[in-house]
Amino acid sequence: MNKFDEKDFAILDVLKENSSLSIQKIARKTGIPIATVHNRIKRLKAEGVITKYSVVLDKTKFGKKLVAYVLIKATPKSDHIKLLNELMPHPYIEDGSAVTGGFDVLIKVRVADVDELNSLVLKHLRTFNEISETQTMIAFRNIVKG
Repeated sequence: MNKFDEKDFAILDVLKENSSLSIQKIARKTGIPIATVHNRIKRLKAEGVITKYSVVLDKTKFGKKLVAYVLIKATPKSDHIKLLNELMPHPYIEDGSAVTGGFDVLIKVRVADVDELNSLVLKHLRTFNEISETQTMIAFRNIVKG
């Protein structure tokens, strides 16, 4: 495992903020020479630290303003990972995790309103025989860390 230094983290911070910047602009923002930025990015890609560049969408622009977290308790003999993988293709589900504690799966959903949330929980999730119980929490404020 390679050690990372302040230059690596400075470059990564700029890329996390805007991955479409040119190497020249990254160099300007970080104060690191262009050749160094180029070589560091190349190394970070080769080492698998940078795996892809992506676009972050503001989903509220599409009318999906309500975020909720749904805790799911699976039936005793069900495979939690398989259940999670079966849930994830649904367009309202943004993220999912297998978790410890009283529940087995946690999903983050984004919907237009309470009616869509109700439809997701009562109509879609209830079609899964592996789900024995759900608990839904509506987020009233979301803060995303870079």
